[in-house]
Amino acid sequence: MNKIIVLLLFVFVSYSFVLAQETRPNEFQSRYHVLHPDELKNSRSMQKDFSITEPPPGPVRSIAEFERNQGVIISRSASGYFGVPLALIASLSNQVMVYVIVSDVSWNTTVSNQLQGAGVNMDNVTLINYAIDSYWSRDYSPWFIAYDEPPKVGIVDFPYNRPRPNDNNVPQNLGDYFDLEVFGMNLLHTGGNYMSDGMGVAASTTLVYTENEIQPQQVHQLAEDYLGIQTYYLVQDPMDDYIEHIDCWGKFLDVDKILIGQVPESDDRYDDYEAVADYWANQTSSYGNKFQVYRVYSPNGQPYTNSLIMNNQVYVPFIPNNQWNDEAQASYEQAMPGYEIIGVSYQYWQSTDALHCRTHEVPDFGMLYIKHYPILDTIAYLENYPISAQVISYSGSAITDGSVKLHYRVNNSNYSTVNLANTSGNEWVVDVSGLNPGDVVDYYLEASDASGRTETHPFIGVADPHRFVVEESNRANTPTAPVRFAVYPNPAKDRISLVSDYVEAGTISYAVYDIHGKIIVSGHFVHQGGWQLQQIDISEWNAGIYFFKVSNGIVTETKRFIVY
Repeated sequence: MNKIIVLLLFVFVSYSFVLAQETRPNEFQSRYHVLHPDELKNSRSMQKDFSITEPPPGPVRSIAEFERNQGVIISRSASGYFGVPLALIASLSNQVMVYVIVSDVSWNTTVSNQLQGAGVNMDNVTLINYAIDSYWSRDYSPWFIAYDEPPKVGIVDFPYNRPRPNDNNVPQNLGDYFDLEVFGMNLLHTGGNYMSDGMGVAASTTLVYTENEIQPQQVHQLAEDYLGIQTYYLVQDPMDDYIEHIDCWGKFLDVDKILIGQVPESDDRYDDYEAVADYWANQTSSYGNKFQVYRVYSPNGQPYTNSLIMNNQVYVPFIPNNQWNDEAQASYEQAMPGYEIIGVSYQYWQSTDALHCRTHEVPDFGMLYIKHYPILDTIAYLENYPISAQVISYSGSAITDGSVKLHYRVNNSNYSTVNLANTSGNEWVVDVSGLNPGDVVDYYLEASDASGRTETHPFIGVADPHRFVVEESNRANTPTAPVRFAVYPNPAKDRISLVSDYVEAGTISYAVYDIHGKIIVSGHFVHQGGWQLQQIDISEWNAGIYFFKVSNGIVTETKRFIVY
């Protein structure tokens, strides 16, 4: 009922707008990403200039916002409005290239003078002349993917869910500009309602289902074929607002971190917000652990989740002189150690239309990508812990000799550094030994290539390393734990060994699941009592995280292991 009322209000108010030049859009237009009444006339056909293509050659992955970026897209609408304060453009221009889409070349001199007068670093500004309808570059800009051999970056285009033909053409236009191949995915969508972890997980609201007249399984298949999304979370929108964009209340901060907005208990949406936070706390990330859920308090619709991650900086929309800005900054600092959190005060931010909606990152097309499934949480004691990674240079440059390194420390001591060995192709591995039960290990990876790029994993490196704890003991001290087992090596490539310790003879059942809950292999064996070894061939398995579950009918235990 609430949404019907909002849509009726949308029609009434939109037709009442005067089509006069405005320096800034009407608050209602901004809140619902509405441009002008002509869009209502076009809404039936949506005027889509869109071409469906075959999917990109696999494997393919959707690049995450928190990976290395070379620039940011900002649009200057035909009404002369950037949508963001010039101070933000100036700050971004000191870090990356700012691609400003200007609707007409005749405006270039005016725009350049305006930016230069605001202290923008013009060496890092590129004006691109394409006709556009609005400044909501997040919603209609390209979705960047990485794919194929040799590795390269491409663009996924989609029919934009607003009747704006010029905006809808932007992905194809930028594909021509950047000289990137464009793949047309026939899924009605919008950028503000999509986020990716860069490793096969993505999230949107159920708006995707309601706007596309196809079956849910077809939605998921398109996401997998064009974006490499293996797990696509389509969740109910707790905001209860017409827009239904996930960036209005949630944001991936890393592969296993998500920020969720928080409202007061007096808010009638409180239970919905808490339910969605609990939901994410119980979902499995691409790392195989549960998501770490962080909260940011937005008692009056402050759009704090509508932020932009730009390399090691995070730009957060602040409401001028608002008492909750400091708390929002503290939430980001807690969730993202090592990042510079920059509050951007602007009186024209809206609860459903802020900084993220009006910007779009451009990844480094020559990125140095480190793919690594970290060892996390508490794991069984082993004599050696293999740590492996794929290191891929999208620039085509060679990986620098001796540059692929593991930095680790034990129990908060000083960091030690060891080199990883290249086993084949892009595969690198090193064994960590000498750990003892109870040790706490922090580590991060580093790599460089001949292009001069150096990256770490996790992205922020030493400021927020991966951490795992070695179990105090690897076997039971008493018969009260009748099943104990370990899986090694971990990570593994060709085969894994299951070592089990069962005090009495009996039948043991086992099953191996991938991170999506699919059973890869299952079976049983007769245990004779004491230590026993079983081996499983994994040479044909895909790289990733798996879970080994063992049960004797009384006790069930599960271990996580990695195939590289």
